[in-house]
Amino acid sequence: MGALLMARGETAAAIAEIERALAIAPDLFEALGNLAQAHLAAGQLESAIGAAARALAVRPTEQGKALFAMCCKSARFATDKDGRMRRLMLRALTEGWARPRELTAACISLIRLNPAVAGCMQRAAAAWPARPPAENLFGAEGPAPLAGDELLLRLLECDPITDVDLERLLAAIRTAMLTLALAEHAVTPQELAFYSAVARQCFINEYIYALLETEAAQARVLQSALSERLARGKPVPPLWIVTAGAYNALDVLPGKDLIGRGSWPPSWPPSWPPCVEAVVIQQIANPAQERRIAATIPALTAIDDAVSRAVREQYEENPYPRWVNTAPPGKPVVLDDRAAERGMDVLVAGCGTGLSTVELARQAPKARFLAVDLSLASLSYGKRIAQELSLANVEFGQADILNLGALERRFDFIDASGVLHHLGSPWQGWRVLLGLLRPGGTMQVGLYSALARRNVVAARALIAARGYAPTPEGIRRCREDILSSGDALLTSLQNGADFFSMSECRDLLFHVQEHRITLPEIKTFVAENGLIFSGFNLEPAALRKFAARFPGRAALTDLDCWHRYESEAPEVFSGMYQFQVKKPANR
Repeated sequence: MGALLMARGETAAAIAEIERALAIAPDLFEALGNLAQAHLAAGQLESAIGAAARALAVRPTEQGKALFAMCCKSARFATDKDGRMRRLMLRALTEGWARPRELTAACISLIRLNPAVAGCMQRAAAAWPARPPAENLFGAEGPAPLAGDELLLRLLECDPITDVDLERLLAAIRTAMLTLALAEHAVTPQELAFYSAVARQCFINEYIYALLETEAAQARVLQSALSERLARGKPVPPLWIVTAGAYNALDVLPGKDLIGRGSWPPSWPPSWPPCVEAVVIQQIANPAQERRIAATIPALTAIDDAVSRAVREQYEENPYPRWVNTAPPGKPVVLDDRAAERGMDVLVAGCGTGLSTVELARQAPKARFLAVDLSLASLSYGKRIAQELSLANVEFGQADILNLGALERRFDFIDASGVLHHLGSPWQGWRVLLGLLRPGGTMQVGLYSALARRNVVAARALIAARGYAPTPEGIRRCREDILSSGDALLTSLQNGADFFSMSECRDLLFHVQEHRITLPEIKTFVAENGLIFSGFNLEPAALRKFAARFPGRAALTDLDCWHRYESEAPEVFSGMYQFQVKKPANR
């Protein structure tokens, strides 16, 4: 009865029936899963998480793990008395129950509940922009309580930290690492593992942390000393490798090839400790492999448009997006039933570093994927991950969407989730892609909302007025000035994950080409090109709020209703408009 009521959308009544079933059989796995989904549909997040956790305790299925992760996407934990949520979130990160980015905020809320972390954050914030000495920062217990926080370490290794207070603590810890390294201070294996995780985080966020002039000078001293010792074949403390990698990618240091040999006592040349080896692989081996891969990626079109060339240059310097791990593959899916028999052809236009490409290819192993982008640096990152996952159904190619019309291929599904607004003309690029879409095919589109990006517009005005350059130094200075501005519109930028890595922040605030679109413009284009608007991709909570304002299923695909709703609630499309359109079968 509960399942039937859920199918009819009668959530409150469904919850009551499912709870009656669980009163009879408390460990009924299917009922617990249904209860979690019903609470989630009703916006009762805490109850949904509790039910999903109970379901996992009964039977830890892949579907149950994905459901728990889905429930936690919007969660912010204020308590965790028995540590159960921390243990489950640690498993979710290490076992890959979801994209790390989807779990980051929930993990940070749990990390902040660690009294040692909270105390260190307070001390780092109180001293900012200065960096307190290690003994003041860590207190009497030293770094051990932080180094023993496994959830913190795992999060540092897989996604940019999206919390300003925790970012400032990590910046202070990096300074403490530098002081210890220059003094050749001995560290415990646990501390070395912690500092290695900090170095990996700094590489992931591309060294976005604010940097004091004295600190930068000391980092250069360490890097020079490291290169000199390597060149002379002298032993190098592992902490030197880790600390150097926390300030700049090891790949750019003289003597990097010798780092890969593991040049430290007691024998020559052994391996580094595993935590240091992970830093070396991340910062030397993987970039070297990506350079080799870049030489193998074919150029499918010319790139002769001036805007396209400028955009390509930006993404060669700052590939986008930043990611380490994907979501789990889940059950194989067919993106279009009618294309299943012959095998589906999928185009990912503007694939960037390949996150959505890899995830789609894992979910649809029988489909044939072509992923194109302007940037070889972005493409080679995605191709490296695809090779590591043994994905044989993906091709990568360098191309300008504006010139793709000459491609002698057609596609059943086209993903253009974040590229059209960076073209010289989004509408021209959209029309080119529609020409590659088979009749009856589907296109997933992403476009920036003019209403939702008011904070970005304000930031771009600030950048123009103060002359920040789109360089690491300019981006760091801009971020610090935004955070200290006291302007609510500007400081709201920290609510988005893109604010917390160099490439993503440049993409967010400094992009060389950005168009912001309105829903009436989208409606006009859809009508002029005879497309069928299929609806927005939004979180359930956002859809519930819209349905409360505009009841009825027809409203979900009515762009006039959505325009009225966005005018009242501009934050609804704070990421971007993400939606699907279909090309009629007779076109």
